[in-house]
Amino acid sequence: MKKGFFPLMLGVSILLFNVHVSGADISLDRLLDNVKAGHVRDKQQQQAREQVFKSQRKTQQQQLNQIRQERTQQEQRSASLETQFDENEKVLVGLRQELNEELGNLKELLGTLQQTTAEAKVHFDTSLISAQIPNRSEKLAQISQKIGQSNELVSLGEIEHVWFQLLQEMTEQGKIKQFQANVVDNSGQSQETTVTRVGIFNAVAGGKFLHYDSVTGLSELPRQPQSRFLAQATELENSRTGVVNFSMDPTQGQLLSAMVDSPTLIERVHQGGVVGYIIIVMGLVGLCIALVKIVLLNLTDIKVKKQTSQLNKVNINNPLGRVIQVYEKHAGSDLESIELRLGEAIMKETPRLNAWLMAVKIIAVVAPLMGLLGTVTGMIQTFQAITLFGAGDPKLMAGGISQALVTTVLGLCVAIPMVLLHTAGSSRAKRIQEVLEEQSTGMIARQSEK
Repeated sequence: MKKGFFPLMLGVSILLFNVHVSGADISLDRLLDNVKAGHVRDKQQQQAREQVFKSQRKTQQQQLNQIRQERTQQEQRSASLETQFDENEKVLVGLRQELNEELGNLKELLGTLQQTTAEAKVHFDTSLISAQIPNRSEKLAQISQKIGQSNELVSLGEIEHVWFQLLQEMTEQGKIKQFQANVVDNSGQSQETTVTRVGIFNAVAGGKFLHYDSVTGLSELPRQPQSRFLAQATELENSRTGVVNFSMDPTQGQLLSAMVDSPTLIERVHQGGVVGYIIIVMGLVGLCIALVKIVLLNLTDIKVKKQTSQLNKVNINNPLGRVIQVYEKHAGSDLESIELRLGEAIMKETPRLNAWLMAVKIIAVVAPLMGLLGTVTGMIQTFQAITLFGAGDPKLMAGGISQALVTTVLGLCVAIPMVLLHTAGSSRAKRIQEVLEEQSTGMIARQSEK
């Protein structure tokens, strides 16, 4: 009664609202018939649904019973497996104890053998002998894994194999061998060539030093050492008997790699940056000025010496000739006037003799100051890098300080030759000036005697 009453009242309300909105003239009897028809139709649909639910209830109950029965079987099986697992664990513990008792001292032997095979495998991966005899570490890895499983003992042949590999490594370390192998050049191309191996220390091919890696194999060093070492490598490859001088790396490539990584002179110069380039330009300019000036002073000195031996034959292409010309021009004047004229002539020649020497002196003074400027700026950059990235990497600090000191070295390399050249040029100019003063004094003395 309650279930049908509320839907009926809701339908009547909706129909009355629609009638009120649309303004249509619908009778109440027709409205009541429609409501009754809808109620009957809904009731029929509900009954049909109840019939479907009742027909499926039996099937669903059967499925539920089957699932419960299967769950019970699985629980029983799980309990059985747990019981069996506990029993097997007890048996396994007993078997392990029995195995340990049977092994006795053999267990220590197997532990030592496993440790030895593991260490030998690591050594073989980086040994140059593996370049000649590849795939040596694979068998050792299998033996080490077999020992670690502890469910199967290693055979006597496998133990002898480990002994043989270690003995072979010891024997080959003292030999120089040539063999064919693929070598990767710096362009990435691989080519089979003859490789000369010096124990476990160095390998060369085609006059170049090689590097061995277990992944890439033999490859050329990105940058080869100095030419004298390459000449030794070529001599070693071409030699068949006798003694050959060869620089061997006892650290198995670490020392050679460090030597190769060290920057060359050109790279050092580039590390100086803009300040370094300015210092070099200043040095080249100062060197050209000093050399040209010294050559000119030498020619002037030669001409002055020639004029000294020929005082009666005046040549105005040298300072002394021009001074003599002034003396002859004013020979009829009084002694004091001649002395002043000669002093004036010498003073005119002095700037010509000392010309450009001051520029060389300035370069000698400025070059180390420029080097100090580059060092200070480089140290500032180094400390800024330390502030950003920390001081955990010593190479970062060492590289920055080394780069900062390059400008100081360049400044000193420019300043020292400039000081020597300036001294040489100044001494020659002073010597010529002394000759002029000496000859001038002699001319005044002769004039005084007259």
